[in-house]
Formats: sequence, structure tokens, C-alpha cells
Amino acid sequence: MKYFTLSELTRSDTADRLGLENIPSAAHRAHLEELASTLLDPLREAWTAFCAENNLGDPAIRISSGYRCAALNRAVGGAPRSAHTAGLAADLVPVNGRMKAFGMFCREWVAGVAFDQLISEGESDEGIPRWIHLGLRSLAGEQRCEKLRMRRGCYFPME
Repeated sequence: MKYFTLSELTRSDTADRLGLENIPSAAHRAHLEELASTLLDPLREAWTAFCAENNLGDPAIRISSGYRCAALNRAVGGAPRSAHTAGLAADLVPVNGRMKAFGMFCREWVAGVAFDQLISEGESDEGIPRWIHLGLRSLAGEQRCEKLRMRRGCYFPME
């Protein structure tokens, strides 16, 4: 993993607050490493170039949610079959605060890669997400290349 650490991909304020041990198994760690090397690191490199070209500032990306043990996934209201529970997805927020630009960038960037889901989560009426969910594979091993937006608790295909 070039830009992300196992600690970043497993850290959870909710787990800390509730006293949950969010410790991935060896298989989950392998998935997290694959997620980082296949999607997250290449995304970060492309975002770095985009930020430099457009004077957007710091290109770092914060993982707001990565791996979630079953108890943590329930505590945060995650889908029962969430790819987070296998270490196959991460929720991303750009450190520079450019969520609208980051969301649009991610939508275009995934066109050239194999992935399962890109979800622009918690979008405002202006289309600005609270975070971007990026999944490598579903729990069934699928790479559906789904691009969705979530607004007011409902999911819609991206145009």
C-alpha cells in the first residue's frame, strides 16, 4: 500500500467509542491490500495530478470508513452484506475539502478501471456528496461497475 495504511483502513471512532475490536482477519487484510493497490493508490495518484493541474491544494484522501467487523457494521447502520465487512470497500473524503470536484473526478476516473460500486453518498440537492464509497468487489465477487448517488436516503443511478 503506497498511500494508505492498514491502520487508516481499520480505524473507527465508532468502534473506539463502543469498545469494539475492529481487527481484520488475514483474509480481510489481503482484501484491504488488494483494494489499496488496485483502486485506492491509483485513484490517489490520478487525484494528485488533477489537484496539481487545477490548483486544488492538498491531494491527500482520508478514509472515513474502511474495514468493518460485523458488530461495527451493525453499529453504523451498514448494509448486512456490505463490502466493508470483507475489506473490499472504503469511504473517501479529500483532505482539501473539494468534495464536488472529487465526486466528479471519481465518476470519470472509474470509467477506466474494474470496480464494483462507486456511490456518491449523502448528496446535497446541489449534488455535493458527504463522501465517496468505492468498492472493489461485492461479497459474491462481482464487479458490477455500478455508479450510484444517494440523496435523502434513496439510491439512484448516476446519469
